[in-house]
Amino acid sequence: MPRVTFHVPSEVKAVVSKHGEIDWDRFVTDTLWTYAKKLRLLDCLASRSKLTHKDVEALDRAIKADLLKKYQNA
Repeated sequence: MPRVTFHVPSEVKAVVSKHGEIDWDRFVTDTLWTYAKKLRLLDCLASRSKLTHKDVEALDRAIKADLLKKYQNA
């Protein structure tokens, strides 16, 4: 299996170091795999989409405008 190295804040390292009973390699692998599966699904859905980037931006603006109205009236 390939090895991946990444940096974490010292506060996280301190907590992880105190809990040696947890298999952190397994935890991180499972967490990354869960996220990777979601990304794979999104990639699959996006590859079939006929929306252009411009369409997505217009939809984004419309949704945000509706949410703004909703929460301003709440």
